[in-house]
Amino acid sequence: MDVSFTVSKWDEKPLDHTSKEFPINIAHVEYDIEGDLKGKAFVEYLLYYLDSNIDDGHLATSKISGFLHFEGTYKGKQGTFTAIEQGVFDKGNLDSPATIIKATGDLEGLKGSYNYNFSGQTSKMILDFIF
Repeated sequence: MDVSFTVSKWDEKPLDHTSKEFPINIAHVEYDIEGDLKGKAFVEYLLYYLDSNIDDGHLATSKISGFLHFEGTYKGKQGTFTAIEQGVFDKGNLDSPATIIKATGDLEGLKGSYNYNFSGQTSKMILDFIF
């Protein structure tokens, strides 16, 4: 199953402004999610840039690691979950498989994973969830 999302916030800064040998940025990100999974996700990413394009960050390549915290509903059930993500952002394409590590509220017991799929202007999360 897939759901659509939009990036409502992307605030990214270098972790250390003084070291060119440590090209890690931290990004505070928010997603608005629509579909069977509906709500807001708050993500903290660490990005290690392998290839950088100063003029257009979407053309860069980086290893990423992060935590996503979701608040909202899944198939009408209210709750939250936290997932861990790890992967690669490569020239506009995010391949960052994620696994749920904890769920609360009516979503307690939710297990599974997701990944991202970008097609044209559409951003989707491909869900593989079970109760």
